[in-house]
Amino acid sequence: MKYIHRISTIIICVIVFFSCNSRKSPDVSHISVDLSIKRFDKDLFLLKETQSFSQFKQKYSDFLPLFSYKVVGLGNPDDPNYMEYLNQFLNDSTMNKLANKVAEVFPNLSDEEEELKLSFKYLKYYFPERKVPDVYAQISGFNQSVVVAQDLIGISLDKYLGKDCEFYSLLATPIYARKNMIPERVSQDVILAYGLTEFPFTPKTDDLISNMIYQGKIRYFLMQLMPKKSEADAMKYTNEQDEWCRDNEELIWGYIIEQKHLFSTQYRTIIKYINDGPFTPGMPQESPSRTGIWIGLQIVKEFMDKNEKYTLNDLMKENDYQMILRSSLYQPE
Repeated sequence: MKYIHRISTIIICVIVFFSCNSRKSPDVSHISVDLSIKRFDKDLFLLKETQSFSQFKQKYSDFLPLFSYKVVGLGNPDDPNYMEYLNQFLNDSTMNKLANKVAEVFPNLSDEEEELKLSFKYLKYYFPERKVPDVYAQISGFNQSVVVAQDLIGISLDKYLGKDCEFYSLLATPIYARKNMIPERVSQDVILAYGLTEFPFTPKTDDLISNMIYQGKIRYFLMQLMPKKSEADAMKYTNEQDEWCRDNEELIWGYIIEQKHLFSTQYRTIIKYINDGPFTPGMPQESPSRTGIWIGLQIVKEFMDKNEKYTLNDLMKENDYQMILRSSLYQPE
C-alpha cells in the first residue's frame, strides 16, 4: 500500500508540475531586444585606482543619481564634497570584501542577461508601447535588492550571494529570507520589482482582498513574462510549500473567511497574509508565508480563464478587485 501511495503522489506531482507549466506563451522570436547589464559595480570600485570620477560620472550620468540618492544615500553627485563621501564608501573594509565576493559569485551576468532579454521580449509583445529599461548591476551595502526608476533598473548583486553566504549570517538575516538570496532569483526579482513599480496599487478600497488580488496580479504578470518559471518560482516557494498550499487551499480560504478578515482594512491584518516570514500567522507552522498572495494568484487565474477577452494589458490596468473576485467565481474545492 505504501508503494502504491508513493506512486500516486509522484503522479500527482507530475500532473501539477505540467499543469503549472502548460500556459500557452506567444511566439516572440521576431521581437528584437537590445539589453546588456552594465557593470556599474565593477567600475565604481575601480575608482579607487583610477580616481577618474569625471569620466565615470559621464558614463553613468543616468544611473548615478538614482544610486546615490536612493541606494546608498550619498546625495547629489554634483556636490563639491561628493568624492569625499564616495571615497568613504569605497574604502570601507566591509564594502571591499563585499565587492570581492560579488566579483567571485558574478564574474559575468550572461545568464541573467539572456533571461531578462527574453522577458522583455514578452513585455514588448504584451505592451508594445513600453520601453525596455536600461539595467545596471550595483553593490548597495545590503539595501534594496532591486531599485526601479523611469527606464532604469538597478540590481544589488550583494543581495544574491547564496543562502550560505557568511555576510548574511553576520547580519543575522532570517533563514527563510536567505533561501531566496541566490543568483537564480536575480532576473525574477527584476521582473517582480518592475511590475510592482510600473503597475502600482491603486485600489478602490484598501482592504485585504484587494491587496491579495493585486499581489496575485503581479505574480501573474511575472509568469506571463517568464513562462518557463513555475508557480512555485513566481511565489518564491519551494515545491513542498507550493504543494502545501494546493493541498490546503480550502483551509486557507476558509480561515480568512472564518476570521472575517477578507474585507478588513486593518494594516496589521493585511500584512500577516502578504508579508514574508517563516509561516503565515494563525495557520499551521508548516504553511509558507504570503498565503494571501497565493490565493490572490488563484483568483486572478480563475478570472483570466473565465474572461478570455481580457488581455494582460487590461488586467494590469484593472483596479476593481471586488469585480475580479466576483467574476472569477473563485471557490476552492
